[in-house]
Amino acid sequence: MPSTPSSAPPEPARSLRARLVLAGIAILVVAAVAAVTLLAVRNGDDEPSSATQGSTLPPVPGAVRVGDAAPDFELPTLDGGTVRLSDFRGTPVVLNLWASYCNPCRAEFPLLRDADRAADGDYVVLGVDTEDIRSDAVDFAEDERATWVNAFDPDGVVKEQYGARGLPYTYFIDAEGTVQGLVISELGADDLDTQLAELTGPH
Repeated sequence: MPSTPSSAPPEPARSLRARLVLAGIAILVVAAVAAVTLLAVRNGDDEPSSATQGSTLPPVPGAVRVGDAAPDFELPTLDGGTVRLSDFRGTPVVLNLWASYCNPCRAEFPLLRDADRAADGDYVVLGVDTEDIRSDAVDFAEDERATWVNAFDPDGVVKEQYGARGLPYTYFIDAEGTVQGLVISELGADDLDTQLAELTGPH
C-alpha cells in the first residue's frame, strides 16, 4: 500500500518559522529598550538645573521640587523649644534634613557650621533631625557645635511631607517660601557656595 503523506510541515519550513518568531521577539525587545532610554533622557532633561541630584533613587510622586512652595511645619527643637518654617518668612532658609546615624550628614555638618557663621542675616540655617534618637542627635549637635536651630522629627513627618528619600536633603528656600535649589545627598563646598549665591543674590 502507498504510504500516507504526513501532515507535519517539512523541516525547513519549521526552521524558517522559528527564526521569524525569534527575530520578531528581538525587534520588540530592542524597541522596548529604546523607548525606556528615550523616556529616561526626556525625564532627565526636565530636571531643574539648580537641583543637584546626588542620589540615584527615583523621585517620590508629589515630592517637593525646585519652584514649589516649601510646605510649612511645626516641630519641637532639640533644645526644648518649638520652631515653624514660617517663622522665617521674609528671610531665605537653608533647610537641612539630617540624622546622627547618617555618615554623609556628619560629613557635611562642618560646611553647615561655616555657612551659619557666615550668614550675617542674609539667610538662616534650619536643621531637621529625622527619624533619630533624641539623645544621639543632641550629643552629635553639641559635638559639632551646631549653633543653628535644629528641629526634632522622630517620625520623619517632614521627610514624608517633602517626599525626601534617604538623607541628607538640603532645600534652599527664598524669602517668599519658594524652593530655589535642592541638593540631594551630601553637600559639597561648591554646591553650597553656588546655591547660597543664587539664594541671596548679589550684595
